[in-house]
Amino acid sequence: MLDGGMRVDDLPGYPLPRSGSDSPHLGQAKLPTNYSEQFREASAGMGGPAGLWHFVYRSIYLDQYVASEFSSPINSPQQQKRLYRGYQKLYATMHDNGSGPHKTQFRRDENFVLLCWVTPDFELYAAFDPLADKALAIKTCNRVCEWVKDVENEIFLLGASPFSW
Repeated sequence: MLDGGMRVDDLPGYPLPRSGSDSPHLGQAKLPTNYSEQFREASAGMGGPAGLWHFVYRSIYLDQYVASEFSSPINSPQQQKRLYRGYQKLYATMHDNGSGPHKTQFRRDENFVLLCWVTPDFELYAAFDPLADKALAIKTCNRVCEWVKDVENEIFLLGASPFSW
């Protein structure tokens, strides 16, 4: 992050469970004993951990967001536009008043896997390799949220009033 941005490759290793943590976690499944080996194998050669290519994290209470830099293979403006359109469609379905609010959504197509997670505190949109494993994608999203929470003083303007245009 000191070099100018958040990169999916810089996502820290999976931390030990925090005792007494009150933060919501998606997919509360216990990690297998050989988790670190499985995780390392699943992330080899596919962007970031578990095939993570990009994420957007929006802090609802701060009304600010942070996004990772694009990682390979999302390296052309056309691919970036395709990804943002995917995020846009996901946002629309997550906030559709007709079907009620959703908390999570996992979509897979030929271009990527998109995972969206909405809580009262934040929204997370993440893009993964199309062959990404759902359980590892969920665990990776938990790690992204913990990472952003750990560095929120460095990436968000805290204590500031909302911007008015």
